[in-house]
Amino acid sequence: MARRDRYSLAPIRGNYTYSVEEVAELYGIASETVFRWIRDEGLKRLPGSKKFYIHSSDMRRFLERKNKRNKKPCSDGEIYCCKCRVPRRPSMNAVQAENLPNGTIRVKAKCGVCGTGQFKVVSGKNWSESHPLYPDRNGPTIEHSGANGWPRNCQT
Repeated sequence: MARRDRYSLAPIRGNYTYSVEEVAELYGIASETVFRWIRDEGLKRLPGSKKFYIHSSDMRRFLERKNKRNKKPCSDGEIYCCKCRVPRRPSMNAVQAENLPNGTIRVKAKCGVCGTGQFKVVSGKNWSESHPLYPDRNGPTIEHSGANGWPRNCQT
């Protein structure tokens, strides 16, 4: 099974007791993973029973902590690199900005470490010459050509 970085809290019922097998089925993971969470990572089980049961409040707290630990927010001037799997500063000579019809800016760059393409969407309100990714001396801002038919002309 594939490694997951985020687990949704939506399927967790309030005030409910889950077995290990139910948790594994709920998230599409192996029951061994849930046992590892209990044994090594701090997921609390209900004491006093031979079968392992987990209360929904304990599972919610554990997954919130796990999701928060796996999140890697970008600071100013960084774009998340999918190959490196961490936020990285782009190579500043390879930054381009494209104005989109909805008022946002699509920033295209290359990772400063591995050279992989990076993409980030920035709100038009936050975009100015003082923005850390603004390509003032790195190249011109590219206007969107509208070739994709924005706004779409739907035929109903």
